[in-house]
Amino acid sequence: MKKLILGACAVMALATVSCGKCGDGSCSTPTSDSLSVAYGDYVGSVLGMDFQNKENADKQKKEFVRGMQIVFGADEDRNTQMGMQVALQMLGEIDQLEAQGAHIDRAMAMTAFKKAFFSDSINGMDAQYAQQNLQRLIGNAREEAAAAEAAKKAEAPEAVENVKAGNAYVADLQAKDSSVKTTASGLAYKIEDEGQGEKAKENSTVVVNYTGRHLNGDVFDSTDGREPATFNLQGVVPGFREGIMLLGKTGRATLYIPGELAYGANGQPAAGIGPNEMLVFDVEVLDIDPE
Repeated sequence: MKKLILGACAVMALATVSCGKCGDGSCSTPTSDSLSVAYGDYVGSVLGMDFQNKENADKQKKEFVRGMQIVFGADEDRNTQMGMQVALQMLGEIDQLEAQGAHIDRAMAMTAFKKAFFSDSINGMDAQYAQQNLQRLIGNAREEAAAAEAAKKAEAPEAVENVKAGNAYVADLQAKDSSVKTTASGLAYKIEDEGQGEKAKENSTVVVNYTGRHLNGDVFDSTDGREPATFNLQGVVPGFREGIMLLGKTGRATLYIPGELAYGANGQPAAGIGPNEMLVFDVEVLDIDPE
């Protein structure tokens, strides 16, 4: 909706118009009457254009005007107007939270608001605690919504098939090669050379050559033909981090990373990685900074 850039009590350059409130008509003059009509005509025209192409435009316009009349009817009570402004802001924030998966019961929120608002004693510590509690619960709600969405995606046919394919692939490897091991987390790996010295830790920065492949052998990423990759292990997927931590400097291995330890149910569509797809990495650790 178009923004109306108007001064508090001035339109354009009419600096001589009084900022007093004359909603009862006591300030009526031919000039003020003309200005009043022009002002209403201008705002109505601008906003009317925004509504004219909407579905059920007449109904929406009536609802819009009803809201305006409530505010205009409270002209003598600035607190009522301020309350309306706060309520509209809260509704906007609630809409944003609900878009992120956090449900807000408006009636319950209003009851809690009134309890806090009418409290006999409110201090800065109370307000700070309320803010911290809200932020914590918003974080929890977002995590729950994300987990629910991930669980839903994990049940999709493609994700289920990818899990089955990954499990079958590793089972077949281990039937043919006893050196392919599996960790408690589900990471499968085959170490060609454990390397030398201290192994990488969770926060280590490492220099690595690698090639990432799909189960069919197609390469989706590789350091071949470019400089080795340098990164902190906190910035990679869990399965890759766990696999690198099995190796020391000069260590080499093949990692079979199940989807839940790679890109999960979301996958990486831009890289052609499907939901819960197992990935295969050939890795070589060139250097380790343990700090």
